[in-house]
Amino acid sequence: MIPFTLKARLLLPASILALGTLSSPLAQAQDALNMGAVPTGTGWFFGISEGARVISANTPYEITVRETGGTRENAIRLGRNELDLAFTEALVGYEQYNGIGRFESTPNENVRLVYWIAPSTMHWAVRQDSDIKSFEELAGKRFNPSSIGGGGEYITELVFDILGVEPDFQRMRIDDAAEGVIDGRLVGFSYNGIPPIPAFTEVHSSRPLQLLSLSEEQLETVTTELPFLSPSIIPADTYRGMDEATSLGIYMGVSANSSLDDDIVYNITKAYWDNHEQVAASFAPAKGMTPQDVIDNATFPVHAGALRYYQELGLEIPEDVIPPEAR
Repeated sequence: MIPFTLKARLLLPASILALGTLSSPLAQAQDALNMGAVPTGTGWFFGISEGARVISANTPYEITVRETGGTRENAIRLGRNELDLAFTEALVGYEQYNGIGRFESTPNENVRLVYWIAPSTMHWAVRQDSDIKSFEELAGKRFNPSSIGGGGEYITELVFDILGVEPDFQRMRIDDAAEGVIDGRLVGFSYNGIPPIPAFTEVHSSRPLQLLSLSEEQLETVTTELPFLSPSIIPADTYRGMDEATSLGIYMGVSANSSLDDDIVYNITKAYWDNHEQVAASFAPAKGMTPQDVIDNATFPVHAGALRYYQELGLEIPEDVIPPEAR
């Protein structure tokens, strides 16, 4: 298999119901589909669910959104055919498809992109009373790299390694990390999400935070090494009194296996984009997203069913975005 070619992208600044646990096997009936999501306490769960709700209302398919640990778990379960649809991110899809990084031992060359929902932004925050102003000053400090096993943790490790920054990483869930920052055990914590992230807002109200900002030189260095990441601005006062911060973003969306029926995926894709204004009205980060963004920022091939819809729109599809089964 020829590795998918990554392209550097520029992300726009980020602004963001069915419940249940993931225990059931792959849906047996074509009109009942399972979608792996994220923990319910995150803003992404609402955004994922809004898209599923719109699709269910405009197709014969009833999509049940399942709480999971996040994109890595979803990718593994999709590879085992335990999910019909999976919330994913650009890096997860790229590694899974090419069998590299975290998925070297669990590749899935059949994973396909259906649509992107919106970009997500990395937050690296420290207590204001820590007097830490730069990433370099985190060296040796007790810092949480994001929730255990999540995409934010992995991105933090990759970025900090490139920057040569070596904190004393304290690995835990985001709620435990928030408590650690408030009580002073940690100098700060990080998370990959849609600002404002509730955990950061809550901690900031109890123990003021400051977001760390990447310099232009650091941005160039990191995005050259990691082209699936792009500059993203967190505007001033996103968190009360905080200055603007320059960070990194990554696209988040929905994937499926190539084995999921082409007609089903075509109808899902069409229903999502034909009714996208309903998604954007409920989930602000989706505003401004278009089918062209899917093609321009794909890091692994799109599903053949989704491809049919994007071709009907007259979009020019690069060769590496077209799945092998559609060539």
